[in-house]
Amino acid sequence: MQKIYTLIIAVLFSFTAFSQIIVIDPGHGYGATVSDNPDGRTAIEIETTLEVGLRTKALIQTSCIWTVQMTRSTNVNGWISVNQRALMANNWNADRLLSIHCNAGGGTGTETFYCTDGDTNTAPDIAFASKIQTDMVSNGQWSNRRCVEDMSFLAYHLGVLKYSSATACLNEIGFVDSADATKLTSSTWRDQFALAYFNAFKSILNLTCNALPAPGTFSLTVTPECNGTTSRNNLTWTASTNATSYDIYRNGILYANNITASPYLNTATAGTTYTYSVKAKNTTGQTSNSNGDVSVTALNCATPGTFTLTVTPECVNSASRLNLTWTASANATVYDIFRNGALYASDIVGTQFLNTYLITPGTVYTYSVKAKNTIGQLTNSNGTLSVTAVGCGPGAFTLSATATCSGFASAINLSWSVSANATSYDIYRNGNLYASDITGTTFLNTYLITAGTSYTYFVKAKNSIGTLNNSNGSIAVTAVSCGKIAAQDENAEITLYPNPTSGIFNLNISNVSDETITYRLFDSTGKVVYESKVESASTSIDINQLPGGIYFISILIGNKEVVKRVVKR
Repeated sequence: MQKIYTLIIAVLFSFTAFSQIIVIDPGHGYGATVSDNPDGRTAIEIETTLEVGLRTKALIQTSCIWTVQMTRSTNVNGWISVNQRALMANNWNADRLLSIHCNAGGGTGTETFYCTDGDTNTAPDIAFASKIQTDMVSNGQWSNRRCVEDMSFLAYHLGVLKYSSATACLNEIGFVDSADATKLTSSTWRDQFALAYFNAFKSILNLTCNALPAPGTFSLTVTPECNGTTSRNNLTWTASTNATSYDIYRNGILYANNITASPYLNTATAGTTYTYSVKAKNTTGQTSNSNGDVSVTALNCATPGTFTLTVTPECVNSASRLNLTWTASANATVYDIFRNGALYASDIVGTQFLNTYLITPGTVYTYSVKAKNTIGQLTNSNGTLSVTAVGCGPGAFTLSATATCSGFASAINLSWSVSANATSYDIYRNGNLYASDITGTTFLNTYLITAGTSYTYFVKAKNSIGTLNNSNGSIAVTAVSCGKIAAQDENAEITLYPNPTSGIFNLNISNVSDETITYRLFDSTGKVVYESKVESASTSIDINQLPGGIYFISILIGNKEVVKRVVKR
């Protein structure tokens, strides 16, 4: 039974010790100048007591399971009297109260005071004050002034100790108006003072506080957004177990430290890319966000600027199209195109759009464009534009016809200027279609051309949507004489067979004088496709390599010419 009772007492003591409520009272406060402070305290005292108190709280909370309350946590938070501070500690059910002050009067060293007025048990206050004094002398390397209950000194400070139910003491760290001030304003020494208080708390409570485990893994998300017209990046991260604060790195450099939780809003420059990472930390280490550097580009949050639209009707070959171009809109990221009042194309990133789909020549279309970004949109400043699609049939052109000779055969040479949008041409002779789908702009007409005979020609340019006659109408031209067989050869007999032929035909020539005989083979356009000298009265000519169609063979006997037609199947 005795063992069980002992165990219960130990558990209760352990629970009580681990659940201690510590109140830290940075003396005075309210303002950082003498004129701000009803007590007339200096900035050194006001700032030093607060900073040492905050650092003591941080040491406790990162390694011990105690609750820490502060009677003030800023330099400017309204005046709090000593009696009010005692009442705050009582309302928090404080177990320990440490009131931190700085001395004045030109002395040096540290001293601690306690108050036992009205106490039935004075030992806890005395022991607590003695431990604080001992550790401050040691850690602060101060001279040991005293640890006493001095009621004359406590007359002004008495309330915070006397009226607090907690075990309490008041420590004067050092003197603000002597060489002590060098230590009081040093960040390194302020850490030492906080550590002295922390160690005193652990010792007087007979506790060993273990450091927290290192921060756990977590991940970071960065979202670009707008706050009105201002760009910003919103950093959020999952909680890191055991972390007490977070440091934010931007573009590889520490940007903000000791952030207690997400989100963190970072004002940014529109269009600029930023990389972020976050480190969770506590007294035993730090951990970077598990998903590494996160890069984002800040949004452009200004509304789009004014711009103007131009719509031009065009042709591409035989297709009609409308070419939309516009000036750039400041701050715009994309554009929407409206045709005939309805949205036609969205999120266009450039400043041009070629509208080719369902464009009918002669039809009127209306267009407007809206510039937009994440926070708004603006229609082109010159409003809705109307334009008529152009027809893309062949354009105007002119024809020339000249009587000429092809060897000793009469011929008519046709040539014409290029017709815009035309894909080919048809040739009409004496009102009838004579040759179709000519792709060039010249044609030599040799077939059945008789010297002295007049012929009329016109040409039609064409494409997939129409045709157009040459603009200078039908042209008449008379074929010229190009010579004939000599008198002694008028009885010459020239025969071709077989004609039509499948590939090889024979040329037989008889009853001619001793003349040099040559021949040339023309296609229907007047192009020479084969020529040779006739070596005997009968010559075989192979045209297997030529496509089927009508050809003309010009036979030159001396300086005269005979033309005959050959048909290849």
